[in-house]
Amino acid sequence: MDRKVSWFLVFVLVTASVGSVVLSRAAWFSQPKPAATVIGGKPGIVATFYPLAAFARAIAGDAATVTTVIPQGMEPHDYEPTPQDILAAERADLFLANGAGLDEWAWKIRPDIEAHGGSVIIMGDSLPLLTQADEGTGSPAQDPHFWLDPVLAKGEAAMIRDALVRRDPTSAGTYAANADALMAKFDALDRSFRTGLGSCAMHDIITSHDAFNYLANRYGFTAHAIAGISPEEEPSPRRIAELSDLAKSLGTRYIFTESLVSPKIARTLAAEAGAETLVFDPLEGLTASEAAAGADYFSIMRDNLANLETALGCKPGM
Repeated sequence: MDRKVSWFLVFVLVTASVGSVVLSRAAWFSQPKPAATVIGGKPGIVATFYPLAAFARAIAGDAATVTTVIPQGMEPHDYEPTPQDILAAERADLFLANGAGLDEWAWKIRPDIEAHGGSVIIMGDSLPLLTQADEGTGSPAQDPHFWLDPVLAKGEAAMIRDALVRRDPTSAGTYAANADALMAKFDALDRSFRTGLGSCAMHDIITSHDAFNYLANRYGFTAHAIAGISPEEEPSPRRIAELSDLAKSLGTRYIFTESLVSPKIARTLAAEAGAETLVFDPLEGLTASEAAAGADYFSIMRDNLANLETALGCKPGM
């Protein structure tokens, strides 16, 4: 086939593909948006990633449908949404985003969602954020990992409840009752952490990436991170050497790995420091095996607590 003809066909196919996305968006937005997008007679909620979707499902129950943008098993920090992701978000009655740098793309589509009748809640806009020097870059950055603090997670649940009540007042009783039950679980988790970490021989941990400062601040320990706020940031050799020296000086017995991040660097550091590894899951998403086993936010947080108690040499109940 003539090369000019081949390139022309490629151009036509690409143009048609892009055009179909544009036309589908135009077709949607040309229709008046009702008070609730009916999906089987229920409002539609779209959450950017796992914790928000889990909280929303617990509160909505059977009164609304919940979908998640970032696929199962995928680390959310550097996720780039597809055109289909964006279309789904723009059709939501309620769109839930984390904010504070985790899902920055949500800001770009917020005006379209709101202009066409959807409600948007960005959690970081209403919660007290930690700002610190990023371990990876050294620059000040907001820490987006507040969902790991049960007290702040309870605040997120309250925002989701209130947004659903405003959006769908006919199911207000359901949302309120389900939210009360969820908040009771957060309260119980908070008590477990306070009890479990109340008397510990050590007060420092070393983790894969800088995700645990809200939890550390709440319960009185210090987290030293190999990578920065995003786990994709490569630590420098100097950083590895510093942490190896720190681990040896503290008598650290465990270096924490994560479920969605390669454990290679953490294992190398552990070998250099004469330590072992344990998992400390930042709950940025479930792995396929976790989902298949029925794991959820609370079961994984209880596992995190048990591993913290081991690493810190705690005596629960003391």
